[in-house]
Amino acid sequence: MQVRSPRALAIAAVAAIAGLTLAGCSSTAPEKGPTADPKAKVTITVGEMPTADQPAALKTFNDRVAQFEKKYPNITVKGEETRYDPSSFNALLVGGTAPSTLAIPFTDMQALIARGQAADITQLAKESSVLSGLNPDLVKAVTKDGKEYGVVRQAYEMALMYNRALYAEAGLDPNSPPTDWEGVLKNAKTIAEKTGKTGFIIPTTSNQGGWLLAAMSYSNGSLVESVKDGKPKVSVDTAAMKKSLQFLHDLRWDANAAGANFLLNGDDIRNQYAAGTVAQTINGPIYADVVVNRGMNGADIGIAPMPQGKDGLGTLGGGAIQWFNPKADVNELAAALKWTEFYWLDRYFDKDNAVALASAAATDKKPVGAPELPLVSDKQYDTYLGWIKDSVNVDRSLYSDYLSSTLKVNAEPAVKAQELYAALDPIVQAVLTDQNADIDKLLSAAQTSVQGVIDAG
Repeated sequence: MQVRSPRALAIAAVAAIAGLTLAGCSSTAPEKGPTADPKAKVTITVGEMPTADQPAALKTFNDRVAQFEKKYPNITVKGEETRYDPSSFNALLVGGTAPSTLAIPFTDMQALIARGQAADITQLAKESSVLSGLNPDLVKAVTKDGKEYGVVRQAYEMALMYNRALYAEAGLDPNSPPTDWEGVLKNAKTIAEKTGKTGFIIPTTSNQGGWLLAAMSYSNGSLVESVKDGKPKVSVDTAAMKKSLQFLHDLRWDANAAGANFLLNGDDIRNQYAAGTVAQTINGPIYADVVVNRGMNGADIGIAPMPQGKDGLGTLGGGAIQWFNPKADVNELAAALKWTEFYWLDRYFDKDNAVALASAAATDKKPVGAPELPLVSDKQYDTYLGWIKDSVNVDRSLYSDYLSSTLKVNAEPAVKAQELYAALDPIVQAVLTDQNADIDKLLSAAQTSVQGVIDAG
């Protein structure tokens, strides 16, 4: 049975009430839009197609496209590598080159809706038996004034990712990961001394350093943004943030356990973690990615609840929302929604599809039953796990602490999150490269800078 606390459902709830809410409370029924023709021939473009340097993921994508087109012969799917980038996305929309659908982070969906840059899919969603079976709290995250503008396709919470093999090599118990930052630091030092590997590190570039530093701040007692009377206020110059940066300072300069390269993005960290050269990091559970795309032995993967300081608020959560192009006509939107259901959601509701996908994955030696935060209710997820039990090849008992965690899940910043993360990246770099970095001065400057960006609108 899936043992899980209500935290998995809290992500959308906190996203929806984070201050500037996505969820409207209008009781007015949305107007019925044009009706899609289920037999119309249509071509959709789908973003995030894996690149050629990810052959396993690309093959899976192409196989799924072929299966989809067989099921819906009137729909042609064209994959493209476009990913959401807030700095260029508006130009893609204006120029008419944005795909029919792709993933948008929770943090940016609100602004797209406000600017009319997300399609209203209310009527199509109402007609979908799959979408109507999702947890209603998740629907709130994509709803404004009674209208739906996307589909939550993935949800996560930050966790401690650790390498069980390196723990064992260093004489640590892989079944007893640390629960606080002191324990993480102690284990990092031990691992570095006994194995020569990096004991702990986080990304430092591409806004990901700031993202994970924000998660550390949450775990030490402070959010990085709040909203009062409708006005967002940045709060990065805090004791919790200073504790988080002091941890990184001590990791690097006292324990000498942070490795030697301090200009790393998320892919760099995942590659090193999968290769067994990084023993600990924080991220959403990345089991499938590091096994399928990066060749890691699944038995070496450790996942534990986010470490907490004495004043910890829990962990940071977020996810991906499937966005639909507002310039698409109703048939293209309907086809893109069918693709979203097929690619991301059908397995939770269709036993035959669930069994077939799980069996195929197991045959290909891909992980089945890896820890995840489901998009459906506990009851439905238990049903899903029951359907695929004969194909599960992941020892879920190793992750019981994570799966049963009662940590509160806090939403990402509601306003200008990427700008905030970008301002924190160089602070992470500074602390790891300059032993005498002035943390107080750096945080004060970042707070003033990001608040100015927010106030400018």
